[in-house]
Amino acid sequence: ILISFFLLNKKKREWALPLGLGIISSYVITYVLKFIVARPRPLGITMNFLFHLLDYSFPSAHAAVAFAALPVLNKTYPRLKWLWILSASFVAFSRIYIQVHYLSDVVVGSLIGYLTGLFIIKLKERKWKLTGLR
Repeated sequence: ILISFFLLNKKKREWALPLGLGIISSYVITYVLKFIVARPRPLGITMNFLFHLLDYSFPSAHAAVAFAALPVLNKTYPRLKWLWILSASFVAFSRIYIQVHYLSDVVVGSLIGYLTGLFIIKLKERKWKLTGLR
């Protein structure tokens, strides 16, 4: 839904791809780490009833995806920076509150997402410098 808002706004359309790449990349990274670490969820809760293979706790994919969007949102809508931070933090906190993640899961997931988003922005800005586009 968020990406579609960027696609509908001509001034922000160029940020739809970096936003999507940041979200998808952070999601892939978290699921690779989930498979490698294989940390069980708190209280033995099962979230994925169909595919128990990747139903692990570490790191939080929800937190990663929420924080992956932050760099692009902050860049394109800087006046709403605190709204974006509060929203992503709420997503991360909710994972702990409903007891499906440990604090470390959420912290690492948030870092993965945020750093992935920053990396995608740096790639986009480097492309602008190399091609002379803006």
